[in-house]
Amino acid sequence: MRPGTALAIGLVLASAPPAAQSAERDAEGWKTVAAPRRFDFPRDHAAHEDYRLEWWYYTGNLAAGDGRSFGFELTFFRAGVDREPLNPSRWAVRDLYIAHFAISDISRGRFQFFERLRRGGIGWAGASTDRLHVWIDQWQVRLEGDDHLLEAGDGDFALALRLSPRKPPVLQGDAGRSQKGPSEGNASYYYSITRMETTGSITVDGKAVPVTGWSWMDREFSSSFLEPGQQGWDWMSIQLDGGRELMIYQIRRPDGTPDVYSSGTIIDAEGRTERLRADQFQLIPGRRWRSPRSGAEYPVEWTVRAPGKNVDLRVRAALSQQEMNTMTSIGIPYWEGAILVEGTWNGTPTTGRGYLEMTGYQAPTRPE
Repeated sequence: MRPGTALAIGLVLASAPPAAQSAERDAEGWKTVAAPRRFDFPRDHAAHEDYRLEWWYYTGNLAAGDGRSFGFELTFFRAGVDREPLNPSRWAVRDLYIAHFAISDISRGRFQFFERLRRGGIGWAGASTDRLHVWIDQWQVRLEGDDHLLEAGDGDFALALRLSPRKPPVLQGDAGRSQKGPSEGNASYYYSITRMETTGSITVDGKAVPVTGWSWMDREFSSSFLEPGQQGWDWMSIQLDGGRELMIYQIRRPDGTPDVYSSGTIIDAEGRTERLRADQFQLIPGRRWRSPRSGAEYPVEWTVRAPGKNVDLRVRAALSQQEMNTMTSIGIPYWEGAILVEGTWNGTPTTGRGYLEMTGYQAPTRPE
């Protein structure tokens, strides 16, 4: 996914070493992404504790029987703090866990966001290394057969969903190795499950609503972040009619121009993939929305073009206000929410839905 959605753990990265100590380990001993990897599913859904950063990202667009539409996000982050703590206490902080949970009640024009931050080691939060099970308090994602089960809730808002993959995992970048900058090791192992049939319930104002729809999973693990000269990024996951998907992102430089390490992937109805280099697509911003809380101005309408692939799409936010309010915790706000898509693919009209993430519009996403 995201060229480094470790924004949620910027407080940890402020002390991260800027360069790798060797081709395989950084200065603090965390593994770097320096070589190709042979992925093994479902095992790679589990935690990779030798890497400093990893996340499990779930987003989706759902509908109720009465026609109401919803977007959701549930994300778990693990941030390595001290790879080998000298203190043997269970209270010693090896890892921090963060979770973000959001519901976009599109039909009613409402957005709700919640977050959790816990240390690992004492049972409050954790991630299994032999299977998919990540949790903070009662928020969790776990595997049951091939299905991903998601649970989260806060007060009168909750979700309980079953996500059933309908396509195999897509290896992003170069066979799953996604380079984010020129420095050696500044990359991530990155894959997505781009079409997951979804059933379950969304609870809004204390009332559970049965829903169905489609979801997307993004999974990355690495030990690096954005480099100096990289301001933030714009990322989209798009599910189109006809069974096609598109993942696309641009890393922005301070002057707003895209970095050469921007990338994308086209997935056809049968799951075949085609990579897009930075010079093969354009993300053109349109109408902007200004956040009254952070002051950031986010483009909430976009044009997506890949001329050589005959792709011309118009993207707009289902709700303008879908900013993640993390100002009271990690202090790095970002925008992530449901989007509506229409346009043409190979000259044929198409429509779809997806998710858009935008960072670095208030300040550089890389912690200073």
